[in-house]
Amino acid sequence: MNDSTPKKSWLTRHWKWAFPSTTIALLITVFFYFTGDATFRYGSAHMQPGLIKEAYKMANKNDTVVQKLGEISEYNFLRLIEGEVMYSNNNNTVNITVKLLGSKKKGMLDILAHRQNDTWEYQKITVRIKKPKKETIEIFKK
Repeated sequence: MNDSTPKKSWLTRHWKWAFPSTTIALLITVFFYFTGDATFRYGSAHMQPGLIKEAYKMANKNDTVVQKLGEISEYNFLRLIEGEVMYSNNNNTVNITVKLLGSKKKGMLDILAHRQNDTWEYQKITVRIKKPKKETIEIFKK
């Protein structure tokens, strides 16, 4: 028996899974190329919610902050994405900026913390307000 039909190419036989897999891999590569390590920085800060939530509580207890911004709404991950996260000193020091939404105004919460063993110690916590004039309120300083 003589088989004269030509064998189909690999791509012709496997395109249904090869094309979507290649597209997804390419999109993931492009995403990490443009974002760099930002995904990991924001993710690691989000995985330690106590670090940010405790600073939120301290800001909400400060009379000057409450007077200027009003009652501050709860922290969520979107507030972190609108800010910035920078690690230094072999990931033992973190500088975080998180957006604050108050009932009257918006502001930014700046947190500087250093890790001692497995716990974070705050070095400095401030609230920045831009409008109507630039103002910085110091919440905590070590």
